[in-house]
Parts: sequence; C-alpha cells; structure tokens
Amino acid sequence: MPPQKPLTGEAALITALSQIFGPAPAKVAVGIGDDCAALDLAGPDYLLWTVDTLIEGVHFDLAYFSLPQLGRKALAVNLSDIAAMGGEPLYALLSLGWPPDRDSAGALALGEGLAQIAREYGVAVIGGDTVASPPGLMVTLSLLGRVDRGEMLQRRGALIGDQIYVTGPLGEAAAGLEVLKRRLTLEPDLQEALCQAHLDPRPQLRAGRVLAGQKLAGALIDLSDGVATDLGHICRASGVGARIPAAAVPVSPQVLAAAPILGRHPLDLALKGGEDYQLLFTSPKEQAPALFQAFQKAGLPPPLPLGEIIAGAGVLLAAPGGEKEITGEGFDHFRLDL
Repeated sequence: MPPQKPLTGEAALITALSQIFGPAPAKVAVGIGDDCAALDLAGPDYLLWTVDTLIEGVHFDLAYFSLPQLGRKALAVNLSDIAAMGGEPLYALLSLGWPPDRDSAGALALGEGLAQIAREYGVAVIGGDTVASPPGLMVTLSLLGRVDRGEMLQRRGALIGDQIYVTGPLGEAAAGLEVLKRRLTLEPDLQEALCQAHLDPRPQLRAGRVLAGQKLAGALIDLSDGVATDLGHICRASGVGARIPAAAVPVSPQVLAAAPILGRHPLDLALKGGEDYQLLFTSPKEQAPALFQAFQKAGLPPPLPLGEIIAGAGVLLAAPGGEKEITGEGFDHFRLDL
C-alpha cells in the first residue's frame, strides 16, 4: 500500500473518513458534515443523533474542573448540537472510561452532575457502557432528539445578502479557560463570569426552537470551535462567503475587561477561542423585525448582528487596515500550529 499523505486538519480527516464510509443510506436525511445526523423514519419528525467525547488532558483538567461540572458539560455540548438543528433533546447514552486506580465515588459524582442537567432539559439517560481507562478519564455522550421534518435547520442554507447573527456575546469561555489554565486571580465577579462560561455552558435550545419553528433562519450552527471556524463551515456548506466588520463583533464586556490582563486581543478570544456554545445563524434582512419580535416574545435576549453573507468563499474580517481572511482559525484538534 502506498504511503498516505498526512491530513492537515479536522475537516480534512472528516472528509477522508466519509469517503471510506461511503454514501449514506436513503433513510439518512442528514449524514456526515453537520451538527447532528438526521434519520427519516417515515413519521412527522426527523430523529436527530449526535455524539461528543471529552478526554482528560485534551478537553478538561481536573485541577480546575469538578467531576459534577464535567458531567454537566458532557451533556451540554451534545444539547448544543441538537439546538443547532432546531431540535428538542430526548434520550442519552453514556460511555464512561474510568481510570481503575481512582475511587469510583468520583464516577458517581460525575453522574450526579450529568443527571442534574439532564433533568433541567428533559433528557433521560437510558444506558451506555463503562470501561477501565488507565491513561485518564474519558466521557462520551450520545444524544437522540427530534425535529419536525419541515423545521430542521442545517449548516447549508445561507444566501448572499443574509445577515449573520449570534445569540449572545462572544469570547467568555475562551477567556475563562485562560484564567483557569494560568491560575490567575481577577476581580471576583469578573473571574466568576468567565470561569463559569467555560465550565458550565448553557446550550441555546430555546433560541434554536424559535428559529426553526418560526422559519427565521437560513443556516444554523453552534459555536464550539469559534466563529472563524464555525462560520467557515456555514460558508463551505452553503457555497458563499461572509464578511464581519471588526467593529461589529459583539465581544463580551467581561472579555474586554480581562483581555489586557490575559495579554490577548479581544477579537482573537471572541472569534477564534471557541466553546461559547451560542448559536450562529443567518437570516434574510427583511426578516429582522420578525426575528427580534420572536426573540422578545420568547423572553430571550435579542440576537446580536455579526456580519453579512457575501459572494465568494471563506470568512473575511474587515478592519480599518483592510480585510483579512480568518477561515478556519478557530480551534482544530488536528492543526499542527495549535
């Protein structure tokens, strides 16, 4: 067998794997390449199916993560995938790799955190697997959900001229991770806000349902890897480009306050840091009044304008000094310059 060329990023690896697996069967409405798979089981709904893994030393460090917090986050990141399709969560399976030299009481503490957030969002944890994991703790959650077949949103669907929005300010989780990793001490309220944004993200399920149920979005994704990467996914899936004016980026006030202390540019934290788990979506300009009214009626904060969909490809950041392409500059497990 000839030597394989090295893959240069997560997207390339996913593409290569999808070619090995081949085309999806007819009953798969959405396969590889979106936040969830969607199965057409001939009823009024699509069945949504997603999975995420958290690995010790990669996604979390128990020096600053409690086990109940880890249980909560393991489900939260899956809930955010369901939100990104406009769906409702239903059932979860847990695969727990527990280091055999650690007290199993810790596994129960993790389970308590998981059970707590499952109750909050109406999810039943109905099974899974437990294995010994000597190298470190590993938590995998697989989550099923549903969405009306006429309401499901995907990464494709953005049109030239659409406005780009996010459901909340950006950068807090990335700044919080910096604070936790570097064991910094900030003003108490600021430190609490940033650290909680990273440790205990709040999936935007209600906003996803508003967008899907009232057909207010063209394309939708959750912000797990940062705007630079996740908006790039929308552009690639929709065959368009995006332009973000730097002055319009809704950087969190807490990030603006912390950035000088962290020695980071606020825009880097907001656009490239990831793990905000807000929703990023596109919507036609003429829908703006209905969009803001729908969010207000649902008791949600108003969506925040971010930019515009344009002809072309990739994500452009427009600053006073000119435009710069930032496509793919968010988090990537397999990029060598991390």
